[in-house]
Amino acid sequence: MYYFLQTIPGLGPLAWHEAVGLLAKGKNVAHLTPPDRAIRFVPGRNDIVFIETGQSGKDLLKLRITEDLFAVAVRGFKIAPDTQGLRQIHASVRNSRLVGDALNAWSKATGNKRPASTFRVVVREIGKHEFRRRDIEKAVADAVTAGWPGKWREVAEDAEIEVWTTLFENELLCGVRLSDAKMRQQRGPKTSDAPSKWQHLPAALRPALAAAMIQLTQPSPDDLFLDPMAGSGTLLVERAMAGPFGRLFGGDINGPAFTALQANTEGIKGDVSCERWDARMLPLPAQSISKIAVNLPFGKQVGAGEDLPKLYQAILKDLERVLQPGGLLVALISDQKTLEIARAKAASKLRAGPNYRVQVLGQPAFICTLSKAV
Repeated sequence: MYYFLQTIPGLGPLAWHEAVGLLAKGKNVAHLTPPDRAIRFVPGRNDIVFIETGQSGKDLLKLRITEDLFAVAVRGFKIAPDTQGLRQIHASVRNSRLVGDALNAWSKATGNKRPASTFRVVVREIGKHEFRRRDIEKAVADAVTAGWPGKWREVAEDAEIEVWTTLFENELLCGVRLSDAKMRQQRGPKTSDAPSKWQHLPAALRPALAAAMIQLTQPSPDDLFLDPMAGSGTLLVERAMAGPFGRLFGGDINGPAFTALQANTEGIKGDVSCERWDARMLPLPAQSISKIAVNLPFGKQVGAGEDLPKLYQAILKDLERVLQPGGLLVALISDQKTLEIARAKAASKLRAGPNYRVQVLGQPAFICTLSKAV
């Protein structure tokens, strides 16, 4: 069975590795395309990751770095850029041999035993074509009603099935969406069934981005994990969801943020300590923390209230102090140069590791990894 995952731009490789880890635990793994051939890009919108496996799509809904999951319904190639391309799109969608499997995957993933009858088409177009997105939408919709098994009716809202269609230059991809909004909003055991209870804050991390940062900390059962600028607690919740831990520490200097942090971490089972503090002067002993993940101020969406380089230097200096030798630090930043200058001036024992370019609220950003010298 063929699936594809969608995630935040830049997280494709990490989403692939998470999927590999999940599927490796199963007994019916078919074939995993290497990441250099499995990942496609919708510029400014998504990374798309292809997965082939015999496991149920319902299992893949457990992924945390993935924001949406689809069963592949159509693959079309050599689509012409002129009106002939519309005829090719129609024929590809109408005659695809993957449709039956995709609809079965939807039934299993959603638990719907009754065949679906309503659908809507979501279209994204990459490259230059002589036709418009609405023309692609019509070609796909006409093909679904004419060729897919069952009786179908296109609707504008509240469709039972969404057919996401992406035209990459001359390559067509259509997927039946298996996930819903809960997958991209998932927050942990306390609020997974009632996302509205989560106390949100402006510029809070998207859960998929937080999950990617946690993966880079290499979670282990004895982790003494710290988020020194925890905000509403997304990173702490994601660390709890990643598996057993020794103890979680989190705090924030902002009053409303600390209130949200306390509320959002109430449901975490285990040893969790939350305090209102200044990340530049943490009330923690030296070398008491083994893993750190932090969303450092960007200086754009969240005003630092002071010189950003000096703030970074003060924060990194204290994070270096509390981090154990060999410990890991994962930071989300907007400016690599500012972080590197701060590291060189105030935290020279931190060694730079791999970086990942991502997008946050439409702005370029980086996930940077550092380790403390032994």
